[in-house]
Amino acid sequence: MSSSLERKIAAGLQTTKLSRRAAVVGGSAAAGLSLAVSKRSTAFSAPAVLRQAPVTITYGTWFWNEPGRAEAWRFLVEKFHSEQDEIRIEEAGAPFNDFTNDIIIQLQAGRVDYDVIQTTPDLVLRLLQAGILTPLGSVLEANDITTLSTAHDYITVGGQPMGLDVVTVVFGLLYNKALFDEAGVTSLPANVDEWLALSTDLTERPNRFGMFSPHLLSEPESFWFTLQEWACPYGGVWAEGKTPQLSSQPILQAVSLFKQMYDQTFPQGSDDATATRQWGADQIAQQLIVSAAVNIYKTSQPELYPNIRSMPLPWPERTSIARIHPITVNNQSPNAEAGVEWITWLYKPENYRLLLTKQLDVIPAYEVGGLEDYFNELPWLEGYQDISMTTPPQMVGDFIFNNQEFGQIVINRVQEVLTAGRPVEDAMAEAQREAEELAGRLG
Repeated sequence: MSSSLERKIAAGLQTTKLSRRAAVVGGSAAAGLSLAVSKRSTAFSAPAVLRQAPVTITYGTWFWNEPGRAEAWRFLVEKFHSEQDEIRIEEAGAPFNDFTNDIIIQLQAGRVDYDVIQTTPDLVLRLLQAGILTPLGSVLEANDITTLSTAHDYITVGGQPMGLDVVTVVFGLLYNKALFDEAGVTSLPANVDEWLALSTDLTERPNRFGMFSPHLLSEPESFWFTLQEWACPYGGVWAEGKTPQLSSQPILQAVSLFKQMYDQTFPQGSDDATATRQWGADQIAQQLIVSAAVNIYKTSQPELYPNIRSMPLPWPERTSIARIHPITVNNQSPNAEAGVEWITWLYKPENYRLLLTKQLDVIPAYEVGGLEDYFNELPWLEGYQDISMTTPPQMVGDFIFNNQEFGQIVINRVQEVLTAGRPVEDAMAEAQREAEELAGRLG
């Protein structure tokens, strides 16, 4: 994380000094700030007037709209409700492609409505900069957790994590083994050229497509969030600090590869929901996608699940983006203490392990143990383990604070490459100018 990015955090929290330490899976930074942290009570201590009825806290997230993950969270919520009667969890939020912008609009209006806010790697920094997050070190203390992933370092303030990961996802290359077998594929691609050739060979329009990646402006979150990964084959980043790298050679190569895949292998015009149906109908052979998607497919396309596999990434170093998703407590909420109590319960090893396995996730936030048998039962896991992790802050630099605005510039110009035949160099040169102007406005 650059020094200018750190200054933004400091300004948002009205503090004066920041220190840096490396993150194992990110190279992000910790903000060494001093904040007062309230001690966790052994039982929720609501004001007397509230003790006659449960306290209801709203959990704002897109998870409620995600097959598989929604069921996992509802199971844990019901378990929580069954074990105590002082706190109740109420579902709130919006689908993934709308959720972050909804939160940004609420921030701009001066207040976020949710008591507990689910975040992405970039959204958590917006909330941290806004100064509305509650320290969660008491959750770790109550559960004797000393092995929290260093992926949390960039949202750690004065030794206190300002959010706690509830799902770490990493990009990998999923494929449909049945389609590979049917096509007589006997070896997996070892480099990008072989990957493109295989994807093209597997494509038989209009019935089968060798690859899919989100590519519609109507779904900007999934388009930009996935497009970031396409820089990894060439060792590229989209920005360094406040300097965009959109006209750099690695990014030009990444967009050119995306264009070739789009022309030769994508089901052009398919939105995410349509692609999920096509994947389940054996019409899509591969996807460069986060591990979390497997649970969606297992739930919505159970007949496909036995054929899902992942392959080693076909590029040097096998670099891939890992994304933590911290759950946070809104310090503007009158129910913040109840929110901390719920997360404390959620992070107990027996509950956290249950959440992780029911979500079909594979990267624990701390050393929870007891997962060996679970991992051994996941035939699609291998390609997600054999990677070198990087993180969104490393990929987009200081623009992580304005990820949506920066990403919109990129996908607007990439869309022109895809559908209007605009040369990659021209489109990305214009994107570079626009991103430089954005950096100038942001200061």
